[in-house]
Amino acid sequence: MVITKNNMQKLLKSQQGELNGVETYLRMAELVHNESDAKTFRALAADEGRHANVIKQYTGKVLKPKKTQALLVTTLYRILGKRILYPLIAIGEYIAIPKYKKMMTEFPELESVKNDEKRHGDTMLALWKNGEYEDKPLLPVLFFAVIVMIVLWKLASFFVRDKNDPGRSHGGLWGHREKALT
Repeated sequence: MVITKNNMQKLLKSQQGELNGVETYLRMAELVHNESDAKTFRALAADEGRHANVIKQYTGKVLKPKKTQALLVTTLYRILGKRILYPLIAIGEYIAIPKYKKMMTEFPELESVKNDEKRHGDTMLALWKNGEYEDKPLLPVLFFAVIVMIVLWKLASFFVRDKNDPGRSHGGLWGHREKALT
């Protein structure tokens, strides 16, 4: 089979994406607090590995996973938590479906990959909806820290003197100046 340069680029990009998915799902399996989620992530990683092998039959190339995506996703999990990240992962799986559907005409073995991408998206949404939120995302902590910093900044500005008029402060917590009595 002769593969055009354009199709080879698409296949290599897809193969790399699947390998990156293996790395990402394995790291998520190590990170999550829920054993059910960890087991699911390990199964998704195995599927992504099979997908990479299907594509490798066409490319003939041995690629290695890049760790950038795994690092990004695990960092986002720590910050955002399951409630926000899992639907985003599902969207990523669903976005791959039309790409594989277009490529199926020339590479029919990709139909199983396409079908698995839909199942992966559905699986991520099911994990999201199961209500088992044992993660401890940093977003609420960061939000609270920002609020505390704003309050402290406003309190500090309450005591700062106006350089142009040393006898008056900035006039309260919200920066309103008192009008001079005449």
